[in-house]
Amino acid sequence: MVDKAVILLRPGSGKKILGLPLFLRGILACCQAGFKSFYLIGQGNQEELDLIESIKNDRRILAATPVINYLLAKDFFLPGKTSSYELFDSPGGFLLLEGNVVFDPLILEEAKLLEPQYHEMIIFKASRQDDSGSNWTGLAVISKELLPDILSQLPANYGKGYKLLATLPRTAVVRYLSLPAGRFLLSVNSRAAGKEATRALLATARKPQDGFIAKYINRPISLFFSRILIRLGANPSLLSFINFLIGLGGAWLAALGTGYWSFLLAGLFFELASIFDGCDGEVARLTYTTSDKGALSDVILDASSYIIFFSCLDLGLYRLKQDTSYLTLMVIFLFAAAWYYYNLARYTRTSGIGKKIFLVAKEIEARPEKEKKLAIIDKVASRLAFTVRRDFFATFIFALLALGQATVMAYIISFAWLIQSTYFHFYVQKKFVQQSAEIN
Repeated sequence: MVDKAVILLRPGSGKKILGLPLFLRGILACCQAGFKSFYLIGQGNQEELDLIESIKNDRRILAATPVINYLLAKDFFLPGKTSSYELFDSPGGFLLLEGNVVFDPLILEEAKLLEPQYHEMIIFKASRQDDSGSNWTGLAVISKELLPDILSQLPANYGKGYKLLATLPRTAVVRYLSLPAGRFLLSVNSRAAGKEATRALLATARKPQDGFIAKYINRPISLFFSRILIRLGANPSLLSFINFLIGLGGAWLAALGTGYWSFLLAGLFFELASIFDGCDGEVARLTYTTSDKGALSDVILDASSYIIFFSCLDLGLYRLKQDTSYLTLMVIFLFAAAWYYYNLARYTRTSGIGKKIFLVAKEIEARPEKEKKLAIIDKVASRLAFTVRRDFFATFIFALLALGQATVMAYIISFAWLIQSTYFHFYVQKKFVQQSAEIN
C-alpha cells in the first residue's frame, strides 16, 4: 500500500484557493487518505522556506502528525550527492505530486492501493485530458526504484519549462490511468485554471445523500456563501452557532403569535436556517477542519433548533387564539421529540454510525433494496423517509405558513413526530434483537 508522497514545489504551489495553499491542500488530502510521510522537494528560496515553516505549524498538520521532510532539488542534481536517497529506502511505491495540482481527493483511495512494478510510473489523467499518451498531468504513483532517477535529474531551478517525462531513463515504463467521469485533476498555472479548480473543489462539498431541494436550491446558495465565509476565515463551529441563532429568531417570531406575518417570517427564518445549515459543514470539509466535537455540536444545535421552533409555533397559536388545544399539541410534540432523540442516541451508539445521523434515514430508505420481505409499514416508512430530511420539511413548513396554514402545520408536526417516534422505537428494538442474534 502506498502511504508516502513526494511533492515537487513548482511555481504557484503556495497560491491559495479556498483559503489554503495548493500544496498544503494536497498534503491534507493525503493525510485524510492515510498517507504518513511527505518529502517536499524545493529550491530553497525564502518564500518557499516561509511556506514550509507555516505548514509545519499549521494546527491541521499538527493534529494529523505526518512526517514532513524538506529537501532541496540542487542536492539531488549534484554528482555524488546520495545522502538523501536513504530517506526513500523503504518498501512500496510513492505518490508523486506537483505542488500546484488540484485533484479530487477520491483519487487517493485508488492511488494508495496501486503497486507499481520495477521502474514503473502510473500517471493519472482526467478523461478529457490529452489522449496522446505522452503528457505529464502532475499526479502519479511511482516505484521506489524509478524515483531516485527522476530526482537526480531535477535541475536546480525547475520552472515552467521543465518537462519531467523527458528526464525519465530508458528503463522506465509509463502507464496512464484514466479517471472516472466526474473526477478532476488540474494544474493551476493560470487564472482561468484557478477559477476552474475553485469550482471543482466547491463541488466536492456536496453530499451524495442530498435530496432534490438540497441539491438544486439549498446547496448552490450555501456553497456561494461558504466561498465568501472561507475568504473571511470563518470558523465552522461559530457558523453552527450563528445558524442556531437564526433558528431562534424564527422561533421568537413564531412565539409572538401576532398573526399571519409573524408566522410567515418565522417560516422564512426556519427556511434560511435550513439553507445556511450547510455552510458549517462545507467550510469544514473544504478547509479540512472537520472534527467529532464539531459534528456533535452541530447535531445538538440542530435538534435544539427544531424542538424550540415547533414548540414556539404551538405557543404562538395559543397566544393568538387562546385555545388550550395548542398547548396539548406542544406536549405531544415534546414527548414525541424526546422519545425520538432518546432512541436515536441509543441507536447511534450501538450501530457505529456515530454523528452521521443522516445515515438513519438513508438506511430506512434503502431497506426495500436490501430486504425482500418487509411489512407494509416498513415499505411506507422507506417511501416517506425523505420527509425527515431538513431541506424537505423546512421548505414544506415555509410553504404552509406562507399559505396561512399555521394551524394545519401545528397538527401535522405534532402527530407526524409522534408517528415517526413510535415507528423508530420499534425499528431500533428490532435492530437490537438482530444484533444480539448475530453476536450469539
